[in-house]
Amino acid sequence: MQTHTVTSISKTAAHSKKGMVATKDQLSTEAGLTMLENGGNAIDAAVAACLAVGVVEPESSGIGGGGYMVFQVRDEGGVIGFPMKGPFGAKPDMYKLTGDSAVGSFGWAGVVNDENIHGYRSIAVPGSVAGLLEAHKRYGTLPLSDVVYPATRLAREGFSPEWFTLYKLGSLTEMMLRYEELGKTFMPDGALPYGNIDSPYLLKQRDLAEVLEIIGKDGADTYYRGDIAKSIVKDIQENEGILSMDDFEKYRPFIWKNGLEFSYRGKIIRVPPYACAGITSGMTLKILNHFDIKNMGHNSPEMLHTYIWAARLAYADRFKFVADPEHADVPWNGLMSDKYSRKRASLINKDQIHNIEPGNPWDEEGRAPTKVMESSAPAPDAGTTHLAVIDSEGNAVSITNTIMSGFGSGIIPKGTGIVMNNGMMWYDPIPGRVNSIAPGKYPLNNMTPALVIGPDGIEMALGASGGRRITNCVTSLLIKMIDFDMNPQVAIDSPRVDCSSQYTDVDSQLSENIVKELKNKGHNIRVLGSRHSQTGLAKFASPVAIKRDKSGYFGGVDTFHTAYAAGPN
Repeated sequence: MQTHTVTSISKTAAHSKKGMVATKDQLSTEAGLTMLENGGNAIDAAVAACLAVGVVEPESSGIGGGGYMVFQVRDEGGVIGFPMKGPFGAKPDMYKLTGDSAVGSFGWAGVVNDENIHGYRSIAVPGSVAGLLEAHKRYGTLPLSDVVYPATRLAREGFSPEWFTLYKLGSLTEMMLRYEELGKTFMPDGALPYGNIDSPYLLKQRDLAEVLEIIGKDGADTYYRGDIAKSIVKDIQENEGILSMDDFEKYRPFIWKNGLEFSYRGKIIRVPPYACAGITSGMTLKILNHFDIKNMGHNSPEMLHTYIWAARLAYADRFKFVADPEHADVPWNGLMSDKYSRKRASLINKDQIHNIEPGNPWDEEGRAPTKVMESSAPAPDAGTTHLAVIDSEGNAVSITNTIMSGFGSGIIPKGTGIVMNNGMMWYDPIPGRVNSIAPGKYPLNNMTPALVIGPDGIEMALGASGGRRITNCVTSLLIKMIDFDMNPQVAIDSPRVDCSSQYTDVDSQLSENIVKELKNKGHNIRVLGSRHSQTGLAKFASPVAIKRDKSGYFGGVDTFHTAYAAGPN
């Protein structure tokens, strides 16, 4: 009889009476806590933590990227959107196609030399500095220089990379060897930056420290219209990139009052609107509103079957319809209408899953589309971070920020220390489709930070990194914490499923009987376990979450990560 060893790792939920910060690294969590302990609010803490995590988790996040902040400050709530944007010089046919039908982690058509995946021509306009500083200007309470200081200090004085950062750097060695500035910064002396217990290595990013200090002193203008922008653009254009000063000067963050809100089990869920994954998460949960998930039992075959159906229905519509509303006619109201959710829910067969097609949300809007574009559904398939803060007053922030895949474009413009994104990878490189490239267009992205609002205010702040797997991760966590009343860490550590590819990926912790029943219902199951470490030991996307109730604040983070949650002293 064969036996095997099962690897099980867990963390304990953090608990505090005074608030909570949860990020992907202890140092960035400490940056946020310092703001709260110095009298700042959730906005101060979240901005400080986001800037700091870009220093200590440079392969995933930073000021060369973009993202979304979902917030509640006193009686005012909404979303600040700062996603990466296509340069004005971007054209639908700017890349020469190889003829390969599906390459890379996003499964788009192949591009010669992978120019859309890495290098100077893969860089989109970064939005992080604009969005984070806009949030601070509107709602922060501490001086900007104080909020930026923890990140500046970490970059200048250095830090000892944790095991997860070293693991990620090791997996990205080829990228660091390919691009000179990247290698000089993160492989000093031609080796990974690790030390030992007697002599820890301090990874210093002095150019980045100078840039952060200038931003802390002079604000966002210096990044978008001053010397920093000029340095970035000069280096990119000298290497055949298309980013211009006009792109920087005209970038503005979005401010959406309330954001996209919908009801789930009597609570209000707030996510970003438009061309991200917020609407996909919303559609999934609105369909599930029509089923008694709790009575089915947590992770029962019946519950998982229903969840997978709902998620796949939402994904089918996502790839058919969702895009930048300035460049495509999208039935936003129809997709999120109660009538459409009922219609889609009625398709769910409790005994069997079958081929799922997009619906017709135009009916719910009582109109026909002005223009029908071909779907940008990619073929089957990780550089993003997420953080959450709730302060002692109940103010809350949920931020997802990304430079796209590991180390983004791989480009650090000389003298800046800034790892630039590869946001052009988000576009379908084939012209004429709903998510094809266009000048100044925002690509469809996978981010979906979320807040949950109950009768007494903010109850939860959560989100995840992990590309296309994010939305299933976020909706699964919401179900676990709302329907099954789990604390955040238990919810994060319990088995989840992911439906973002042709497979339904399931955790090896699920019993063989459950997997067998799902297969019998027609699901194309792939069991992932400890051998798939890139997915976080089969937990798929990498979440953080905070839950607030009358007994205090509870924080949970990805176990297979150096992520860290803590409350103020």
